[in-house]
Amino acid sequence: MDKDSAPQNQLPDPSPSSKPVKKRNWKKIALIVVVGLVAFIVIITVTVNSATKAPVKVSNQFINSIQAGDATTAYALFSTDAVAVVPVDQFDTLVAQIGPILNTNEKMTSKSINGETGQPASSTVIYEIKGTDGKTYEITINLTKENGDWKVLNFDSSAK
Repeated sequence: MDKDSAPQNQLPDPSPSSKPVKKRNWKKIALIVVVGLVAFIVIITVTVNSATKAPVKVSNQFINSIQAGDATTAYALFSTDAVAVVPVDQFDTLVAQIGPILNTNEKMTSKSINGETGQPASSTVIYEIKGTDGKTYEITINLTKENGDWKVLNFDSSAK
């Protein structure tokens, strides 16, 4: 047997010169996952805000008009269906009653938009307002898309 040949039953040399074990860089993987998750959340937030921008604008105008006691401007934001149900004089009386109570800063607590095939788009915007009477009110404004514009279909107020 010569010096350079090894016996067949001998195990390979486990010295450092053997193939290195690949180590995963968990910090980089975690960073990639976190960045991806943050990007996803940002994309969803931007999409929701874009989709709800127009109905939120109309609902803000509606609530601000009521707070200012301007029933005419608020009524002009009603959909055709709402106008058919609520007479203008009845709405004027309602705004005169609730306008002064809700005349504080509103806080939007929720907004959503819905769409179904064959149906006009609809949206709901919910506000919380601390009334001048010390009670907190939840105002829900339901909107519908009518002839390309967002209109108030109905609204509800309830003390919490």
